[in-house]
Amino acid sequence: MDVPLRALTWSIRFFWIITFAVAVTCVYSATLIRVNMGDPSMAYVEGVFNVTVPITFDNNGYYSIADLNITAAITDHENWPISKNTVFLARIPPQNNVTISHNISFNVQEIMTRAEYAFYDSEFVLYGSFSLNYASLVPFEFETNRTLPWGAPLFNFTSGVPEYQAYNGTHIRTNVPLSFQNHSPYFSLTGVIRVEILNNRQQLLGSGTTFMDVPSNANYEGEVEVVVSPAMVTSNGQIRIFIESEMFNYGPVVRNYG
Repeated sequence: MDVPLRALTWSIRFFWIITFAVAVTCVYSATLIRVNMGDPSMAYVEGVFNVTVPITFDNNGYYSIADLNITAAITDHENWPISKNTVFLARIPPQNNVTISHNISFNVQEIMTRAEYAFYDSEFVLYGSFSLNYASLVPFEFETNRTLPWGAPLFNFTSGVPEYQAYNGTHIRTNVPLSFQNHSPYFSLTGVIRVEILNNRQQLLGSGTTFMDVPSNANYEGEVEVVVSPAMVTSNGQIRIFIESEMFNYGPVVRNYG
């Protein structure tokens, strides 16, 4: 009876020694995993920004990475969600590295519904969230993040006061001066600026348009001519400005005068 009991005891000890060794090497191997989020690239296609992030996994440990879920999310500095996408990778063998290109997309028009992104520079936050099974035994989760600069396409937007001049026998005209800086590092601003002038009774006096083509990180200075009937002109009122571009539409920007 002593021999079987002794054999069972040694079997149990051997089992726990093996289990402890696996656990130690598993934890140590997990510390050898390296994840790197490379510099994202951005491309604009038909109103949609595509952000491509290269992510490299170096599995320098002794066991396989399995069931790898990679979630990338973009938020603003107040944690307002902009876009999110998840991809799945079945397995990374030990002593191997894998690089994937993770794509996230967002609509520029939706971003421009918030005035702060049209007129003020800011930063977005790119989060990477990872969950995996290591050695088919140990679940791991971890996160990383980096910032994405956002330059306002209508930074320092200003408009002048309309001053009327003679035009013909029945109408007068005004040139409304406009200026802004396209701080976006990603796109030019090409399209039309439309200006409406209203009197203090909210009656439309007239409207005018002008073409704009403002490269990235460039300034715009121009004027919009508006022809109106003098009978409707009052000493004060409103200017309404609409931006209609290939990238987005925005407006009205309302300015009071008088």
